[in-house]
Amino acid sequence: MSFNVGRIGAAAAVLALAAACTQPSARPYAGSWERRVDSTGVATLVIKPTGAFEIQIPHPATPAAGLMKGPAFFHGDTVTFRGASCERGEARYQLTRRDSLLIIVALGPDGCGLRRSTLSGNWVRR
Repeated sequence: MSFNVGRIGAAAAVLALAAACTQPSARPYAGSWERRVDSTGVATLVIKPTGAFEIQIPHPATPAAGLMKGPAFFHGDTVTFRGASCERGEARYQLTRRDSLLIIVALGPDGCGLRRSTLSGNWVRR
């Protein structure tokens, strides 16, 4: 029994270390970004070097209700979201960065319409 516990503990430690590591493709996009979303207000996007992201979507009645966060998978100029709380499957976006401007374009369907409408567009570094 202790052999299995030791193996499980070692596997958990490896997964934790991997999760804490940076994704080299995320580095150029890491930071805090913002953009105006229609008349509802300003959305914020935080991308961490680990690939973790947070999107704060303006929601006047309950600000906490507009928070999406989780892992993103970066590969070159593409980011993929998998299994977020509002959809199943994958959603892919292309990223283009020019100095303090980040342009995000959907590369296909996204089962999370709110994420798609918020992410797609021009973001300015905060």
